[in-house]
Formats: sequence, structure tokens, C-alpha cells
Amino acid sequence: MSDRPTIRNRRKVVYDASDEAQVKKAEEIEKDRERDLSYIVKEPRGRRWLYELIFDACHVSRPSHTPSDTHSTAFNEGARAVGERVLEELRTRHFSAFIQMLEENHDPTE
Repeated sequence: MSDRPTIRNRRKVVYDASDEAQVKKAEEIEKDRERDLSYIVKEPRGRRWLYELIFDACHVSRPSHTPSDTHSTAFNEGARAVGERVLEELRTRHFSAFIQMLEENHDPTE
């Protein structure tokens, strides 16, 4: 069995900052998340997958508004919020991979 934290216990919440064990566990979980993103962005296909997720599936950089349909607009905004979160993680943690992703996947004719 792996020592890797499961999805359920991967939150970085520390309930008692004076408890060194809680702080250490939160730091370990954060480092593990960092390794996850590093693993994805190290290869061109991982960067391509992220680009498609962020800009196609989550339609970041496009309007979310659907005329006369507030429910679809709200749904699109939810997807866009997820894309913005992933994009921000990538920009702040792996800026060079972010730039490389844009260079590899951006089509200036779109």
C-alpha cells in the first residue's frame, strides 16, 4: 500500500497550528500536490491536456454568457472557475511550463 495521501485526506487544512504533526502533514500533502502538477507539465502531452482543459473544456478567455439562458451561463461560469483555478496553479507554480504550454498549443489563427 502506498504512503501517498488519498484524495479524501489531501486537504491542506491545519486545525491546530501549534500541533507540529498537523503542520507537517499539511506540508507533505502540499509537496505531493506540487509533484502531481510537475509530473503533468514535464511532457508535451501533459501540457497539451492542460491547455485543452483550461481553454477548451473550461472556456477560459471566452465569454460565459449564454443569451436568454441564465442556467447555462451559470454552468459555464462554474466550468470557467475551475479552469481559472488550474491556470493560476500553473502560472504561479510552473511559469516556464505555462509559457511553454502556450507556445506549443496556441493557434494564432483562432
